[in-house]
Amino acid sequence: MRILHSGDLHLTNRGTLAGKYVIRNGVNLNLADKILSIRGICEYAEEHKLDLIVIAGDLFNESNPESLAIKVAVEAIERLAEQAPAVIVRGNHDGKTEIASALSMFGKSQRRFGIYVSERPEIIPILSKQRKIQVFTLPYPLKSALSANPQYKNLSPEELSVLIGRKMEEILSGFTAQFDKDAVNILVGHFTVSSGKYSREQVVPPFDISIRKEFLEKFDLALLGHLHEPQEYYCGTIARNGFGEEGMRVGFKVHELTGSERREEFVELAARQYRTIPVEEFMKDGSVPFGGLDLETVIRIKGKIPKWQYQEAMGKMKALSFPFIKNAIEVESDTVRVSEGEMSDEPSVEEAVRIWAKGKDGVDKFIDSLVNVTKDIEFKWRTEKGV
Repeated sequence: MRILHSGDLHLTNRGTLAGKYVIRNGVNLNLADKILSIRGICEYAEEHKLDLIVIAGDLFNESNPESLAIKVAVEAIERLAEQAPAVIVRGNHDGKTEIASALSMFGKSQRRFGIYVSERPEIIPILSKQRKIQVFTLPYPLKSALSANPQYKNLSPEELSVLIGRKMEEILSGFTAQFDKDAVNILVGHFTVSSGKYSREQVVPPFDISIRKEFLEKFDLALLGHLHEPQEYYCGTIARNGFGEEGMRVGFKVHELTGSERREEFVELAARQYRTIPVEEFMKDGSVPFGGLDLETVIRIKGKIPKWQYQEAMGKMKALSFPFIKNAIEVESDTVRVSEGEMSDEPSVEEAVRIWAKGKDGVDKFIDSLVNVTKDIEFKWRTEKGV
């Protein structure tokens, strides 16, 4: 028996790269990246025999997704469901209330087409050619349902999360009492395991709901979403979502069950790279910090430099051929320039021009243009002289 485990697709047509909203061929480039990853998942499903496909939450990035994101999701799920039954659970991004849910478009009737959408804890029996499967679903809980209860209205967010976590553990205990000894009992959920590792990019509040690991161990498989770093229980995400996920593997998992044996494979997807270049490395003469990088890589120049060196750094960044560059350079305060063993408070080009313009009537309206022209002249001079 072979099961494909994916999740945290976060489909949206509003994504950015290096802080820029980029459209290519009419599609937001962030969404286009994920379309390529989804294509890779679908092609794998078509080339390998599967018994179950799991999307463990956060199919969308918000409860009211754009029509293009919906189209991509529906086409992908329908294509996957042609290969094996597909189970989708609600994640925290898919909807915060029962009414505002991005998954409602699939509807209950979709179950006859092999698509099972779960927005509440339930048991979904699935007949496989290999063996019967019982899927126990535990979607991300709706906090609003509990916080609206007068009994709990005075609880802090942390106390409410602990309470919800304990109630979810009670549900898991109830699930284990309903195991079918002749079936494969699988948990599909979207939540945090207390020992889980978040990606650097993923901002999870300290009061996020978490479940203790021992409540998952009785299931034949626990397939979860919510944490973007691939690890035990988690498949990770299908594309890097920013510099906080720089260098992180992205892809999906395939679980193979043969008798009592369990084998797990992580299938890595080709995804856009993010690369941070320290500004001191970037400013070195003759250095090649971009060697071997694809032109589609998102670059970030990061670090602190003296004020007098800032314009030179801006000029170098402007001259780069990389289309996606983020400026994360900070200017050091109270810096001085060392020249021939002496220290001087040499002003930058902009400071020098503004000092010159002080007290000169009629210059104010031209000052910004004058500064920009002077910066360009300085950059050309530095480039020509190799300064």
